[in-house]
Amino acid sequence: MRIDKIVLNNFGSYEGETVFDTSTENGRNIILVGGKNGAGKTTLFTAMRVCLYGYMSMGYKNYNAFYTRAISKQINNTAKLTKPTKAGVSMQITLSNGRDLDIYELTRSWVLDESLAETFLIAKNGELLSAGEVADFEKYLLSLIPPELFNLYFFDGEKIADFFMNEGSNTRIKEAFLTLCGYDTFDIMRRNFKRISGGSASSSAALEEYLQAKQSAAVEDAKYQDLLTRMESCISDLDACEAEIAALEKKYTQSGGITQEEWNEKLVKLKDEEKKREVWNAVLRKWANEIIPFLIVRDQILALKEQIAAENDQKKYQSFCEILSVPEMAELAGDSLDQMRSLASCLYGGETEPILDLSFEQCVTLLAQISTITDFDRTKIEKYRVAIKNSINRSAKLRQELDDSNVVAVQDYMKMRAELFERKSVLLNSRVSLEQEIAKQKEILLQSRMELSRTQSKLEADLKKASINDISAKAILMLDKLQSILYRQQISKVEDRFRVEIRTLMRKTKFIDDIRIDDDFNIFLYRNEVVQKSALIDALQSNSEEQLASVIGKDAIAKLKQISGAETMQELLDYCNSLQKDGVELPIRIDQASLSNGEKQIFIMALYHSLVQLGRHEIPFIIDTPFARIDTEHRHNISKYFFSKLKGQVFILSTNEEINSAHVRILKEHIAATYLLENTDNKKTVVAQDTYFEV
Repeated sequence: MRIDKIVLNNFGSYEGETVFDTSTENGRNIILVGGKNGAGKTTLFTAMRVCLYGYMSMGYKNYNAFYTRAISKQINNTAKLTKPTKAGVSMQITLSNGRDLDIYELTRSWVLDESLAETFLIAKNGELLSAGEVADFEKYLLSLIPPELFNLYFFDGEKIADFFMNEGSNTRIKEAFLTLCGYDTFDIMRRNFKRISGGSASSSAALEEYLQAKQSAAVEDAKYQDLLTRMESCISDLDACEAEIAALEKKYTQSGGITQEEWNEKLVKLKDEEKKREVWNAVLRKWANEIIPFLIVRDQILALKEQIAAENDQKKYQSFCEILSVPEMAELAGDSLDQMRSLASCLYGGETEPILDLSFEQCVTLLAQISTITDFDRTKIEKYRVAIKNSINRSAKLRQELDDSNVVAVQDYMKMRAELFERKSVLLNSRVSLEQEIAKQKEILLQSRMELSRTQSKLEADLKKASINDISAKAILMLDKLQSILYRQQISKVEDRFRVEIRTLMRKTKFIDDIRIDDDFNIFLYRNEVVQKSALIDALQSNSEEQLASVIGKDAIAKLKQISGAETMQELLDYCNSLQKDGVELPIRIDQASLSNGEKQIFIMALYHSLVQLGRHEIPFIIDTPFARIDTEHRHNISKYFFSKLKGQVFILSTNEEINSAHVRILKEHIAATYLLENTDNKKTVVAQDTYFEV
């Protein structure tokens, strides 16, 4: 399968018609599409998936409201201004029919008015196919890239880790793996044998029980996968809802929109500033009336203060002399009378002429006023003036903000915001409910698998005892065993290829030394580490074999038994005690959660490449965000040993910070076409052919 042309019409940021010529030949199989974040790369990625698979590309099992809502969001906003709005995606693909090449034109178009209507048309070699022929072609397309393989061929660098490492990933990968290897045909054969067996008198009850258990396990597994799909959809919708909330708030803020509360808050602040200035101006007026005029005649005020003090002293001297004039006091003073008068004269006496002749109360009041004037801090006036000026500036700024603010649309904004938060609340509740359902269904699935294993063992035992061979029953068991054997063989190929790939891609010498994939496609990674002799002896002495397995792992115990030739724990202990070296190198299981994001990505790309090499058909790869989480050090290896080695067409959608000029030089011999996407105004994507950033 080869994609020769892609046409986007009013899809996402691609306003009007945009054409990509993606034909490849002469061994050049890479289409490199560059663009900064927001330029339209992921939109192109989405358009290609949607054109081929419609609602299935988004994980839905049927055409539903969620799908139409998602498509409506993808239609170009400018085009939506004209109703009805027309949009669509077309792809021209070339397929081999075994003898010749057929050219198909796939067109998925939409008309948006009150609701969304979708049309899917296919032309083969220029002739339009009938509805029945379109349905047959869709089935054929699904046989080439079934839904289980979507995430293997439509590779999103930022999400591929979730496909391989999230809850239930082993089941998804196993289904993809079986389809990739063509082992899904075993299911068809089983159904036929079951049909034959159903009409046979020799069909045993054990076979029926086994088939029912197998069907039950398949049903429970389908329910489990459906719950996981619903959870992914819920999380995706939740992310989209949060993005809508952020976009709404950003748009409202940029347009000057504020809430009624914010508007009222600004008005309160404005009034507070006015009240502050009123108080400060009142203080300045009071000072202007009561203090500042007297500061002009400060010297005279000080002279007045001295006059009051002198007059008070004169009054004290006169009062003292009057007391001494009393006969009794004079007699008591005796010869010291003149001396006392002289001392009083020195202290209080003088010839000050009374001018003011104030009473005691008047003196106290006047001196207090004089003290207020003389002690006044003149810098306070300047401080108050500065404070008033700053307040005026703040008021001006608040008034400007109020003038610039748009409170008219607040009701619409609050309504939309409330609706989004209500939707977010519903999605959060759904997420919690789905988490509980998934946990419950996982337990049911495990029980159904245990029952399947039990019935299989029982059927095998019954068939051994049967006097007449039940060919259909044995054939069904044979198919299961054959599939298991073939599956194991293919898994061994994946493990062998992974060991080569991980050493090629990863520069670290001690990263992953080995991999083991079990029958349920659970992946176990190992690193060879030297375990100290003393630690091994302590572990062997204090643990049973089961406990030891939880400490160093079953594979490490198996390796230790292989090296030593021991069978029992005591024999292992004796071997370790007899060791002449300090330790033994054993495979220690790596906790995948402990890997860094970059290490996880390289591990996944090595596993991914090991898997897709088993594919029977040459199918295009569409890779978005190729270097997500990959550090600069490893990008050279990914370019040279990953992208260059993929079979068939490879579409790489990258930023300038991912595939740069150095990587382009590595890929140069494989590049068939380059495109550069630009979206400077965040409205319309402009496409430049034969261009890629600075290259």
